[in-house]
Amino acid sequence: MGSVVKKCVHQLPILELEASIQPITRTVLRVRLTIKPAFRWDDKVHGGTAEPFWIWVEDPENYHIYHSEYFLLHKKQMHSKEPQMLVFTIPIFEPLPSQYYVKAVSDRWLGCESMCAISFQHLILPERHPPHTELLDLQPLPIKALDDPMLETLYNFTHFNPIQTQIFHVLYHTDSNVLLGAPTGSGKTIAAEMAIFRVFREYPKMKAVYIAPLKALVRERMEDWKIRIEQKLGKKVVELTGDVTPDMRAVANADLIVTTPEKWDGISRSWQTRSYVKAVALLVIDEIHLLGDERGPVLEVIVSRTNFISSHTEKPVRVVGLSTALANARDLADWLGIKQMGLYNFRPSVRPVPLEVHIQGFPGQHYCPRMATMNKPTFQSIKTYSPTKPVLVFVSSRRQTRLTALDLIAFLAAEDNPKQWLHMPEMEVEIITGCSL
Repeated sequence: MGSVVKKCVHQLPILELEASIQPITRTVLRVRLTIKPAFRWDDKVHGGTAEPFWIWVEDPENYHIYHSEYFLLHKKQMHSKEPQMLVFTIPIFEPLPSQYYVKAVSDRWLGCESMCAISFQHLILPERHPPHTELLDLQPLPIKALDDPMLETLYNFTHFNPIQTQIFHVLYHTDSNVLLGAPTGSGKTIAAEMAIFRVFREYPKMKAVYIAPLKALVRERMEDWKIRIEQKLGKKVVELTGDVTPDMRAVANADLIVTTPEKWDGISRSWQTRSYVKAVALLVIDEIHLLGDERGPVLEVIVSRTNFISSHTEKPVRVVGLSTALANARDLADWLGIKQMGLYNFRPSVRPVPLEVHIQGFPGQHYCPRMATMNKPTFQSIKTYSPTKPVLVFVSSRRQTRLTALDLIAFLAAEDNPKQWLHMPEMEVEIITGCSL
């Protein structure tokens, strides 16, 4: 019976587990679990579709389960012999425990379970990040602090906001590199203008470069600065994008260049032969938190090349990075060569308009059904929180944009008052659409 027993033993659904870990923060750990089947599939024993398992992570010291999920090993995955990968996050606590256990237990076979240990012996946690910059209770600074009547006419307000008041001196009166992390709508563009105006005042023969991640943002800045900086101040502002490339004479004569990362990367590569690249005194990078995005390497190259150029020409180039509130601002500041003065990372709650966050979870493993279940609650949320004001709904694909929009229209049509979001006369809508409501 030896061969029969051996065959039966090899049919017991056992999995081989291998876990690798990566700390995201000091309290969150990402686990990549590689799963390999270590048994032979037999349709008579296992069926023709899938074998179910429960995967969980437990702390043997505290008898606590930190993660659990239902896992199906399909027959075709078994025969392809490709390892299956699960990625999830678990909490960790200090002092670090010696290890966690990952277990895979069969849902149908009693006693069929596998285990691997996650050891924390050589785990290096990220540095503790310094606290956010506190917003000081300062007297709002009047725009007369610019000490230039021409600059004062560019603004339709009388005083800078609290964040701008706090950072004004470093931006307008020093050449220090600056990293400003602040919530959206807190006036970071005006902070960039302070640094640009310093170049115009102190280094009139040098240039400032403003880098925005999207062509749409470049165009928006150009529309604003063409009027305020070019027409009112008499400074030449030039756009450099994939769509707009002026002649080199115009670029050489420009005082302010507004461009995208990719375009400036391509232009600054030939810095030895392009005198206007060597004449840059200020580099403003908007949305610098995109360093962690797929376009991050381009920003890295730009900053590294800027430092290289300034070391060769022996003319320091000031770098000003603008961002939303950051978790690892100190790391980014060290890379930009910023000492204690010049790092401002305000907490997300420091915003001119208070932000309320409401979180609602949705079950469902598969993308399309889960997105479909979110449309009705989205519609209810719009009715509850913003029935009259504009709303932005973010989805993750162009196709889903259309599906969500059609669902919202359908929900609105089923209401007692389907025209409640129509903030214009019906006659105008009929003229635009060419059909009657």
